[in-house]
Amino acid sequence: MPKLTIDNKDYYTDDFSKEQMSAYNEMTSARSEMQRMDYLMRLLDERTKALASFIITEANKQEEPDETKTSE
Repeated sequence: MPKLTIDNKDYYTDDFSKEQMSAYNEMTSARSEMQRMDYLMRLLDERTKALASFIITEANKQEEPDETKTSE
């Protein structure tokens, strides 16, 4: 029997009405989606940082003089 704590008070799903159980299920689903979205935000933030680093690295390569050419 799952326990839900709201405002420091415990509620047990065995005692829930149909409507309460429906609200509980929606709440747990919403919480799961929030965790998924948080994970996705962190993943995309790291990907953005990696892509920015790649852009900087490539830009620095283009600024370096071509050492294969010899000056005459």
